[in-house]
Amino acid sequence: MKKPDSTRWYLLILTFVASVMGFFVRRQQLATELLSDGSLAAGSKLHIVLTAMTVVMIFAFIGLLLPLKQDSGWRRYFTSSYIPNALLLLGAALLLLGNGLLLAQGTSSSTAAWTQSPAVSQALNRLTPPLGVLAAVCLAIFAVLCLLQKKPSPLLYMLASVYLILRLIVRFQDWNVDPSIHDYAFRLLAAICCMLGCFQLAGFSFDRGHRRICLFWCLCAVVFCSISAADALKSARLDEMLIDLAMLLIMIFGSVRLLFPNGPETSAPVAQPEGSESPEPPADPE
Repeated sequence: MKKPDSTRWYLLILTFVASVMGFFVRRQQLATELLSDGSLAAGSKLHIVLTAMTVVMIFAFIGLLLPLKQDSGWRRYFTSSYIPNALLLLGAALLLLGNGLLLAQGTSSSTAAWTQSPAVSQALNRLTPPLGVLAAVCLAIFAVLCLLQKKPSPLLYMLASVYLILRLIVRFQDWNVDPSIHDYAFRLLAAICCMLGCFQLAGFSFDRGHRRICLFWCLCAVVFCSISAADALKSARLDEMLIDLAMLLIMIFGSVRLLFPNGPETSAPVAQPEGSESPEPPADPE
């Protein structure tokens, strides 16, 4: 079995390589192989490259995550580390700015007229930007409380998860009318992974986190957000670019915190004979 330290670095390197490679391949595909209606041009091959890369990446993540310890406590992963929490604060600021622009413009990322229930869709569209602002505030509070070494309420990440669920519904309404999945596949995967990653991160505030499954969704989200950044650049919508970048930073924060916790890996507790005193647990690292 691989040593945990080596495994963590392998995961980090794999995520970086897949993110950079995926972004440039997707950018090239958008420029040369996707027609205006979303269909593939004759002789297109880059969609095969992206699909193969995604499959290899997923199986590699699963294999590399298995040796990691399944610790579940909040204090071990999210206490006062300045750089990761600054990353979360920056992500929250960009999320606030992106949704603030949507509010100021009175627009949304979806078109209610395309759905079978325009009234419901329009209501969801109006609700998404203010909920995004609330999610950004919650994530900023989470980061500040971590810096102060105070345990945040699970409600903070849960509210952010609700925003991501609603945003996924709203965005998918628009994507679903496109006859070509090549137009929105990676944005859809990014939205799903961000939603699941954020939901799993909330579990650590209950001290019931699942490190491996949470890392899987966060790392996948980083890669798919990086790939879909090429779509955001092509759309030239500043609000959507800011929100996509915010989610990328937030998922990087979760990945780094879970890959490199505060202190050494701990082993499973050893059973003690009856009548003997259990050794004192090691103090939490500063």
